[in-house]
Amino acid sequence: MRKKVLGICFGHQVLCRALGGKVGKAYTGWDIGLRKVRIVKDFSPCAFLDSLDEIPPALSIIECHQDEVWEVPVGAEVIAFSDKTRVEMFIIGDHILGIQGHPEYTKDILNNLIDRLLTNDSIEKGFAEDVKSKLQLAEPDRKCWQRMCKMFLNGR
Repeated sequence: MRKKVLGICFGHQVLCRALGGKVGKAYTGWDIGLRKVRIVKDFSPCAFLDSLDEIPPALSIIECHQDEVWEVPVGAEVIAFSDKTRVEMFIIGDHILGIQGHPEYTKDILNNLIDRLLTNDSIEKGFAEDVKSKLQLAEPDRKCWQRMCKMFLNGR
């Protein structure tokens, strides 16, 4: 029996690397804020993916990462991407799913992380202020992400 494995952010990267893919620093630097992720609709069928017709073609998710997947493992399919990150989601069969963003994060969580990154000089003040102001203008699609994760973990 194959257990379901869902990797979020660093977990997405660890899954990829452990299974033979490549991970490294994002070529474009930090990805922090709300990102529009586009779902790929022409991938191999499996039970979880068949249910994705209910999911909009693009979803907003909170991102906070400096590393990213460069190359997925053999047998993996990229099922979502964004303007900044080429591999936002990948799947292997019906039992492994990686998501680069944070479906579980609220805007408050991200604002606190931004403050900590600013305090330890990981990001610049202007960048932090820009991200925070943009974050006020939109909401992540948390309910859709939650539904998608549950569909995957429950096998439907």
